[in-house]
Amino acid sequence: MRIRIINYSFMILLLAAHFSRANNNLFAGLVLFVPFLLLIRRGWVVPLLQGVGYLAALSWLFSAYQYIQLRIAEGDDWIRLAVIIFTIAVYSAWSSYYLNPKSGKDTNDINQVSA
Repeated sequence: MRIRIINYSFMILLLAAHFSRANNNLFAGLVLFVPFLLLIRRGWVVPLLQGVGYLAALSWLFSAYQYIQLRIAEGDDWIRLAVIIFTIAVYSAWSSYYLNPKSGKDTNDINQVSA
């Protein structure tokens, strides 16, 4: 489970940096506290965090659309930007999906079951 939390936390850091770059420091600060919800051992926490991650992926896709339109209007190269942002969006969705223990077993989960 530790690697799942690390992946999710890194995705949250990327999202907070994205909001901070857009001068939306309120969202950046709020997003940084989201992984601490894992300290609450309730059934609703993981689905809530997954929803945040999926919304993060949609936020990246929306930003990609805006940045690509801006680059095209200025006549700049936009392919590298699209690849980077789409990769981050896929990583956000993947880390949210992977946060659910039912999405796959890693060695830590197997050791915990057998112990």
